[in-house]
Amino acid sequence: MKWVVFDYAGVISLPPPEHAGALLPQSLDVAPERFWSAYWEDRQAYDLGAVDASRFWGDVCARLGADADADLLEILVALDLKAWTYLNPDTMTLLEELAGTGVSLALLSNAPVELARLIDDQPWAHLFRRRLFSADLQLVKPDPRAFRQTCERLGARPGDLLFVDDRQENVTAAEAAGIESVLFTDALRLRSDLARVLGGETTR
Repeated sequence: MKWVVFDYAGVISLPPPEHAGALLPQSLDVAPERFWSAYWEDRQAYDLGAVDASRFWGDVCARLGADADADLLEILVALDLKAWTYLNPDTMTLLEELAGTGVSLALLSNAPVELARLIDDQPWAHLFRRRLFSADLQLVKPDPRAFRQTCERLGARPGDLLFVDDRQENVTAAEAAGIESVLFTDALRLRSDLARVLGGETTR
C-alpha cells in the first residue's frame, strides 16, 4: 500500500455545527429547510468549478427570493467556508500519527475553489503529500474518472491506494475502480480498519 487517500468533509472536518449552519439561513431570513434545499440543488456545479462563488450564491439567493448584492455574497461565502472548518480532533490525531510513521497521505475532496485554497493554507495541510480537489480536477466523486485521475496524479495503480470516505456511494465507486476502501463512521473504527489493512505500516 503506497497511499492512504482521505476525504475531507465528514472525515477530517465535522459536519457544520448547529450554530454555524444556522448563520447562513439567518443571513437570508429564510427557514433552514428552505435554505438547505436551495443550497444543495446545484452545489455540484460549484464543486466542479463550473460556476464561481458569485454565480452559485446568486442562484441560491434567486431561488429564495433574496437580493444578492456584493456585500451579501461576500458574507455568504465567508460563512459557508467557516461552516466547513470545524475539524474532527480524533481524525487529526490519527493523521498526525500516520504521517509520523511515513505513511503517504493524500486528500481527495469535493470542494469549490474557495474551500480548496482555504484547506491548502491550513497549518495541517502539510500532512498530505498531495491534495486533490474537485474544482481543480473538474471531476466530482463518485464519478469514476475522479478516482482514475487520482491514481494518475499520484503515479499509482488502484491497488496502491486505500480510500477513506464517509459516503457509501463514494466508497462503492472507488471499490469499483479497484481501490480498497473504508467507510468512515468515526476515528476509532477507522483506526481499527487501518490497522487491519495496513498492518505494520500504521500506528499503535
